[in-house]
Amino acid sequence: MNIRTETWLGHDIRFVEKVPGEWWAVLADLAKALELSAREVGRRLPKDVVSKHPLQTMGGTQNMLIVNEYGIYETVFESRKQEAKEFKRWVFEMLKQLRQSTGLEGFQIFRMLDKDHQKEAMRKLCSSLKQPVRVDFIKANTIANKAVSSLYGHPKMIKKDQMTPDMLVTRQEILEDTVDLMGTKERFGLDIAVSQTIYDKHIH
Repeated sequence: MNIRTETWLGHDIRFVEKVPGEWWAVLADLAKALELSAREVGRRLPKDVVSKHPLQTMGGTQNMLIVNEYGIYETVFESRKQEAKEFKRWVFEMLKQLRQSTGLEGFQIFRMLDKDHQKEAMRKLCSSLKQPVRVDFIKANTIANKAVSSLYGHPKMIKKDQMTPDMLVTRQEILEDTVDLMGTKERFGLDIAVSQTIYDKHIH
């Protein structure tokens, strides 16, 4: 049995390799570091993310609760420690970038609850850029909006929520082309202007 210990803010958190490549955290250690009650957290977590595992302690071998990665996130989100709050904000920012990469506006965030949309969003994200950052998502959406606006005769760029159903259909196609081209440019180190290439294809 492989065991590793990570130190966070002066607290030792033990991890057990339950199966090869899958590390589970000792809930008691995690809860202590996050100033939570391990017993209460264990009751609230879904059954499939919690397990019991024998561990050697000073009092002998004990069956202790361990949680998988999902369980770790669930536990962290319950904590009121400032570090946990900052991590939660970082996760939310990642989700915001994922939403932007799929062309959804803020008021359409509930579409992200749809499993099929989540899978499609992750597929696009994973297959496009190796290290996508927020500016990439903004750039892709801006290019798509400008292209659609010009294609439909608007002298200035209009936002997605101002577009007609026909424009939205066209926008989705252009956005997909843009993301694909950005990924191809990065993978092959191409010396091309993504925006101009997209405009040439869809407008001229």
